[in-house]
Amino acid sequence: MKPHDLFGIDVAAEITTLCAAQLQGPWQVPAEIVRLANARGAARVEIERRGRGIEIRCDGVLATLSELQGLMEIMDEGADARRRQAAVAEMESAGLSVLLWALGLAGARLRMSVRSGGGTVSLSSRRGYIDLDVDHSRTGLPQTIMMWRCRGLSVRRAVSWLKTAVRFVPIPVCVLGRQVDRGFRDGLYRMRIRMPVEGELAVTSSGEAASLWLLEKGVLSARAIIPGFPPFSAAIEMSETVPAGASADELRQSAGPFLEDLIDEAARMLILLVDRLPTVDEPIRARLTTLLLRFAVRGIRRDQILAAKVIRVRRGSRRWMESPREVAGWADKDRGVLRAIDPADTGKGGTRLVEATTEERALLSELLELRIERVADTNRAGLGPRLGSLMRRAWRRILGMVGPAVIAESELTLEERALVNAWAGADLELALCAGMGAMRRRGSAVILGRDRAEVRAAARVVAGSDEWVYPAILVAAGDLEIATEISDDIRNRWRNAIPGDLRSSSKSAGGS
Repeated sequence: MKPHDLFGIDVAAEITTLCAAQLQGPWQVPAEIVRLANARGAARVEIERRGRGIEIRCDGVLATLSELQGLMEIMDEGADARRRQAAVAEMESAGLSVLLWALGLAGARLRMSVRSGGGTVSLSSRRGYIDLDVDHSRTGLPQTIMMWRCRGLSVRRAVSWLKTAVRFVPIPVCVLGRQVDRGFRDGLYRMRIRMPVEGELAVTSSGEAASLWLLEKGVLSARAIIPGFPPFSAAIEMSETVPAGASADELRQSAGPFLEDLIDEAARMLILLVDRLPTVDEPIRARLTTLLLRFAVRGIRRDQILAAKVIRVRRGSRRWMESPREVAGWADKDRGVLRAIDPADTGKGGTRLVEATTEERALLSELLELRIERVADTNRAGLGPRLGSLMRRAWRRILGMVGPAVIAESELTLEERALVNAWAGADLELALCAGMGAMRRRGSAVILGRDRAEVRAAARVVAGSDEWVYPAILVAAGDLEIATEISDDIRNRWRNAIPGDLRSSSKSAGGS
């Protein structure tokens, strides 16, 4: 007796294992059918709810007659086990695993009609039994119609996942009568790329992490974060890089060699948007300028950004754009100080001033190695700068006793929690409140407005690296004198993270 005759092959168990290993749940199957439709050249996909299941229609042939016959053989328990197993392997290599899942999940019921110029093939499956019928008289344009359901299918969850997973499929996809929105949510600008890999880059109006969407045949397979870099979003096609059925970890590892070029392409995209800065709304201008400065600080296309007109400046009521290199020449030659004004301020002096948000000023200061001093708003309430300063101090004292309620920890974002925990690690107590309220103390706790630019910046830095907790705390605390309350361990950890050639200047900047 040959060794392979001693062991039986349980093909049904193998299919069940495939479903368990390759799917998180039945709700993924509709998106996988869209992936197959795109791979097979369909022109359009429509998905509707039908009772406890779904109906999928597409203008294309999702499986040939021979492939459906192979599927029938796989599900035929009376057929030769080795032939059935070989057919499973053929289905997987042909990218038809989704049909195995559609049949192999518990309680699956599938009706499928495939029409082409050669006729119409109808497949019906229930409780593991398949009927296959061929009608050569019913010809027409390519079309596939599938009616599918299984035990435990949540149509609502399947629809929700579809609206996320198929955002980058190049063909129209309609879900419940509405075409799925394309591209990234909150997208401001997007750009198609061919190198280093085919895909799409985007600048979004929100988000503080560079993110990757890893696609196979246009459908989302995995996501990844690129820590430590300015935020941008990229959706890249990986089907030519990884074999079919690759795991999420394998996809992320395969994307590694492309990261450096993708980051560079994101910076290049922002440089191409510089000409739009004078005309866009203020929040968008501030977002784009901040991102450009963050790339430059990281040394990515630094010289190009230094020479680009990315900084808004003001003289009286006149505004225009200048390059960082140009405004660096405006600094006080004796003190090395560059004067700036907040975009919300209304001062109209005759001096050239950089118009920048708190975060822009911090980044520009780091990039140019200059101190940037904010000029008081001389027109506030018609008061001079001295009286205006006194009023702001009095207002801060009032807010020390009253103000918005502290936000519960459960309602904080991940980055905000990281900032609160970083303060706790430095033996300080931090609480966040809504809005842009002034900094204040309540007992031993420091209370900061979560929407303040310096608080958002500090939270982002701390979430990316715990080595920069010390300057992040100082920036967030602003006018509050808390440097002496921070432990030496926290301060030294930051100093040790600074390259040796910069450490001497950093010590003087960081304080004692």
